[in-house]
Amino acid sequence: MRIFRENIVSPDNLLVIKEESFEYNDFPFHFHPEYEIILILESNGQRFVGDSVTDFTAVDLCMFGSNLPHKFFSKGLSNKDAVSQVVIQFHENFLGMGFFDRKPFQKIRELMKRSSRGICFTGATRQTLTDRITGLPFQNPAEAIIEVLHILHVLSLSHDFSLLSSPGFINNFGSDEESARMAKVYDYISQNFKRDLTLDEVAAIAYLSPSAFCRYFKKFTRKTLSEFLSDFRIGHACKLLQNNNMGISQVSAEAGFNNVSYFNRKFKAIKGKTPMEYQRHFIVSRTH
Repeated sequence: MRIFRENIVSPDNLLVIKEESFEYNDFPFHFHPEYEIILILESNGQRFVGDSVTDFTAVDLCMFGSNLPHKFFSKGLSNKDAVSQVVIQFHENFLGMGFFDRKPFQKIRELMKRSSRGICFTGATRQTLTDRITGLPFQNPAEAIIEVLHILHVLSLSHDFSLLSSPGFINNFGSDEESARMAKVYDYISQNFKRDLTLDEVAAIAYLSPSAFCRYFKKFTRKTLSEFLSDFRIGHACKLLQNNNMGISQVSAEAGFNNVSYFNRKFKAIKGKTPMEYQRHFIVSRTH
């Protein structure tokens, strides 16, 4: 099933709370008008939010603004593909038109504006809210709504967060046709990143000429195709290095790099350390 634009919350519901478990995550790059808070309790993989590509591990707590494209991908990236998560989705005015414009909720309004770039919460905030969020599916609707308001309040006061997408990201898909086209490109890259991908090949997936595709892809991702592929491959390499069961040359090949020297240079440029240093970090962390 491929869904590019979702309309999740029906008129009969104020919000949606879902407890989900599945074998792996390869849901397409998508967006929806609802805000989303997602707590991943089990899974490792890569997180696509706007124009960012970052690694995630459980426990992972994020909030996405309205119509911000996002995707989690875990299939084949580690030995922990299985996913367990709780998702909260709601419209901006789920408690009434202009509810969060009132003075007592100014901080929540600011939080909602920040979420247009995607927010990842860590530290004490994530620790404090994990039990509250996992308890939501077991509450009656009135209790759940009150609890979600409390969760938004805690998130709005938190300093334990990072913004995911760049400030210049243009969240403008224009039409369902445009969103479907970009989702198809992302899915194709996810399935074929381990081999050489040419500009002509990927442009053909979008039914665009190479020059038109370059402008199109840069508009949505703020990266060239080459830069995006490098980010994706390095993220996959990190998972292999963390597992500590492959040599550097094997990791390089499995991540889609044909030249180990180039892999080492690119890895250090993106991660700030060599693959060997990165791997040693995880070996040391396991012994403490």
